[in-house]
Amino acid sequence: MQFNNELPRRSEEEYIKDQGLTIDYDAIARRGFMTKEELLISKWYGVYQQRQIDDFMARIVIPGGKLTTRDARAVADASKKFSAGTVSITTRQALQLHKMQLSLLPDFFKFVNDNNLSTFHGCGDVVRTIPACPLAETCKHARLNVLPYAVKALKVLTDMRDLDNLPRKLKINFSGCNASCGQTYMNCVGVNAIESNINGHIVKGFKVVIGGGMGWKAFVGQELFGFVKEDSITDVLRAIALLFRDHGNRSNRAKSRLKFILDNLGIEKCRELVLKYLSDEHKNTDGILIQTVEDIHQDSLPARPLTEQDPVGTNNKVSVRILIPKGELPAESLISIADLADRYGNTNIYTDNRQNLMIHGVDPSDVANVKKEITLLEYKTDGYFGLDDIVCCCGTTYCPKAVAETRKLFDKIHKLVSQPKYASIRYTGTISITGCPNSCSPYRIADIGFRGAKVRDGDSTVEGYEVLIGGDQRLHGVKLGDYSTDTCITVTEKILDAYLAESATFRFINDFVRSNDIDFFRNLVAQN
Repeated sequence: MQFNNELPRRSEEEYIKDQGLTIDYDAIARRGFMTKEELLISKWYGVYQQRQIDDFMARIVIPGGKLTTRDARAVADASKKFSAGTVSITTRQALQLHKMQLSLLPDFFKFVNDNNLSTFHGCGDVVRTIPACPLAETCKHARLNVLPYAVKALKVLTDMRDLDNLPRKLKINFSGCNASCGQTYMNCVGVNAIESNINGHIVKGFKVVIGGGMGWKAFVGQELFGFVKEDSITDVLRAIALLFRDHGNRSNRAKSRLKFILDNLGIEKCRELVLKYLSDEHKNTDGILIQTVEDIHQDSLPARPLTEQDPVGTNNKVSVRILIPKGELPAESLISIADLADRYGNTNIYTDNRQNLMIHGVDPSDVANVKKEITLLEYKTDGYFGLDDIVCCCGTTYCPKAVAETRKLFDKIHKLVSQPKYASIRYTGTISITGCPNSCSPYRIADIGFRGAKVRDGDSTVEGYEVLIGGDQRLHGVKLGDYSTDTCITVTEKILDAYLAESATFRFINDFVRSNDIDFFRNLVAQN
């Protein structure tokens, strides 16, 4: 029979998923290893194999980035019982435990269940955990407190079994205003709360953008709906998930994310399909507006709201930040922070997309004491969203996909930017370091971004980084060049020194970068 090359092909992962999405961790523990198929499906339960093939990582889902102090202590206890005694914070506000052993996974899952935690859909081709603005509940710029909407959307979508098998992961982010502190333009789906004048009535709702993403080919999210009513947002998110489920590429996983559907079909066709899904499920589309709707307070938004240190919320309480270097802390430190949140805060701990922790609800009279106690734990409380608040993926320390030792670069860059000469520009830029193109640390949206790579150094190939400069969510960084790890330090210093000399003219580093041709900076860093 003639081979038919016209029939649609599917990736190997699709055939594995066809066999079922349930695995038996007790049987796996007795056997002592996972098959290739089980390694894939295990991601649906939040478990990855690490770079060290005998070690595993478990991702604990933290909806909206808010966990009670009881939950924090349970996570710390799990870390001590089942992993290396450390807890990592992801850029999607989840928590990870590394160096777990296969034999302990059944007991770990029982512990997680007994403590009302969850790793379910922490990974895999599903709707991933949904983050929200780190100051969602009390931010003075917020049009709505988006945290409950993020939590509800995650619960509803995760409980829908017809969304268990998507072409790839679907990332949804919420932000309380158009400042997009929740990183809504760089993810599959972004939801920004807005307050607008519609037909003479002041109303609050959401703007929805889709198709953002990092990776080898990056995209900025495009506006799908200018306005969605509050009570319709979860329905709209499900309709977008159905669009992804039914139209995503199941042949080539490198092109299977939602951003490629948008790139192939265009925003108008995607909008038409989403509205049809809503109609087919008899959902109310009244109040969903296609055209752009202006936020009536847009002009009052600061360019970078998160640079405000010790922000005072609408409840007149203070949020105290705790900067966690490299996004990892000992379990005992997490317990100590939980104690502080109980004594001084609102009995919750908040994670954020910069891999830090926050205590909300601190009385202004207690701020100095809280910060002093955090300092005794050897963590900083100032510098948030500044040069020394570096976002760094775990790199080759744990990740099998990384090609660079990101934490080594972190140490060198952090030492550089902490020099007194940069004190006056501390809050004028951000730095991100990622170990591979997956961009778990979103280097494309940083003022200075590093992506691990193998680069040429004379006649040899060495560990290094692609360096981008001048990025943000709406306009990604421009490639400066590829440099060895040590050269990256010199490159960074030359860029910062050049900006320092011009900082009276340009408010932020990316403003300075965009005012010059990229060759200006290439020539600058090439100078001896």
